[in-house]
Amino acid sequence: MKRKSIYGSIILLIFLLWSCPMGMDKVYSDEIKTIDGSIVAGEVVEVNEEYLSVKQGQGQVISVPWHNTSLISREKEIIIVTREGNKNKFSILTNPSMNMSAKDTNLRITDKLSDIFPSEKIVASAPATQGTEQPVEEAKQIAQATTEQSAQEGVQTAQAVSAPAAPPPKTWKGNVDAGANIKDGNTESTTTHVKGAFSNERKRDNIYFNALIMYETVTNQATDEDQETVNEQRATGKYEYKHTPRLYSFFNQYFEHDELESLNYRSISSPGAGYRLIDKERLKYKTEAGPAYTYERFHGDITDEFLGIRIGQYLDWIIWTNTKFYAKSEYVQSVEDTNDWRIDSGVGVRHNLTKSIALNLEFLDQYDNTPAEGKEKEDTTLIGSIGYNF
Repeated sequence: MKRKSIYGSIILLIFLLWSCPMGMDKVYSDEIKTIDGSIVAGEVVEVNEEYLSVKQGQGQVISVPWHNTSLISREKEIIIVTREGNKNKFSILTNPSMNMSAKDTNLRITDKLSDIFPSEKIVASAPATQGTEQPVEEAKQIAQATTEQSAQEGVQTAQAVSAPAAPPPKTWKGNVDAGANIKDGNTESTTTHVKGAFSNERKRDNIYFNALIMYETVTNQATDEDQETVNEQRATGKYEYKHTPRLYSFFNQYFEHDELESLNYRSISSPGAGYRLIDKERLKYKTEAGPAYTYERFHGDITDEFLGIRIGQYLDWIIWTNTKFYAKSEYVQSVEDTNDWRIDSGVGVRHNLTKSIALNLEFLDQYDNTPAEGKEKEDTTLIGSIGYNF
């Protein structure tokens, strides 16, 4: 009994690799699956505590180290190899009704058998040991006795099934919203908008992108001509790198075009650092600051550029399971002219009707303390839309 305890695992292993089913003399091909997924096929001709020797075609023999071995299959049996320190541990799965191949089994050396086969029992699980070689006949006798005892106790055999690796968790999400308002009668107008957002929040960094397109025309009753009253596009791209779970550095790029303000485009580039003051599952609040470079081009080839500072703050609050309140405020000021500053802010509510369909209501406010000549300082917009989440 003491001898069996010391050499139990290696004896069972040698029997499974070298012996044939009872009453048959045919030698079956062995398949060894390495931890990187490669398959080595042949006949195991030697087993010791460091490696397996596999004989292939034309008498070629190759060695496979134990530390690189994940699975060994022969006919109706699969041996799962795990490591405990510098020792091997073998778990044996059998299926009397069908052959099993390491090629079709996606078990890995790090998998837990209780997770992969929760309702099945293992026919034999050998304790960890370094092991030495034993005579084949002795291995046959001990392994046969183990199998017969398991059958008498009603032990079920585990059917080897393909266990595909779980896909990595989804880190990105996005949405596309649209809305339209058409008026006819005393006033004829058409208002449309499309907005979208994308985010990819990963372990070390985050990527964000959002865009808004607004367009409105009003028909002049006297001339029956359409006049543009809104023609505006905005887009923001942002990258955040997490130094700690709360502290991050970022680069933010903002673009804007507004035909009614005679603005060909406005570009605000801003790097900086931010901190997540509140970072809970249902409530998140962060603030950030950094230098900013603003470049503006207006109709008539009028340009303006300046260096300044940018301060931003952002709030996301899941009020109920399917309803989220969000708000943002971004302040940009020139360091050369303290009167040249602007604020972009907005608040909104998003309610998910289903997993994919949502309703969104958002209020946007732009305040430019030094607008283009003849233009108002403040520009507000209320947007209602239906959206698709992906």
